Amino acid sequence: MTDKTRSYSTTAVAQRLGISTQTVQRWVDTGQLKAWKTLGGHRRIEAEGAELLFRLHGLAVPDADAPGETPRQDQSEALSILIVDDNPDDRDILAHLVIEAFPAASVAAATNGFHGLIAVGRMAPDVLITDLLMPHMNGFEMLRQLQTGCAVKPRYTLAVSSNTLQDLATKGTLPSGVAFMGKPFEPAAFIDAFRQGVRAALSAQPA
Repeated sequence: MTDKTRSYSTTAVAQRLGISTQTVQRWVDTGQLKAWKTLGGHRRIEAEGAELLFRLHGLAVPDADAPGETPRQDQSEALSILIVDDNPDDRDILAHLVIEAFPAASVAAATNGFHGLIAVGRMAPDVLITDLLMPHMNGFEMLRQLQTGCAVKPRYTLAVSSNTLQDLATKGTLPSGVAFMGKPFEPAAFIDAFRQGVRAALSAQPA
């Protein structure tokens, strides 16, 4: 039976090895890395295989007692997070930052508002991060539909954009309760603000 007491997300393995999450996912799909799926359908990489890769690349293996993706991590922060952004570089940056903020989180991604709505309905994420300017369906429309037409809603929603909200006023307005951060991100400031925002939302809306 698979030992699930220690595992890593595909994003965490990719970040540590300095490769793309797609490469790690391909290794899982081809059987080069053993993984299992959470109830929400997210891949978790078995620690034994991931840590062998770390050693082969001359990287230290995280200590079992250190904060990280171990059962000692506060399980209230083992969040599911959905990132919706059409820019692959921005998606990777956001994935890395949210994993830094919440190492036990599982992260999924979508490339526009339409796919984001489908992903929200499928995985019911605790946290949603969305860009506001995207093709096919932008973030404003996705958030409007989430607010008015979806029974499942994230417990914390963050909108991001390289434009200011004033510049985007002709595109739409953010629903009440949606936070906003501008791109580009300063990593430490983003992580601190994101962590505080998520924790405040979880405290106000217990599961």
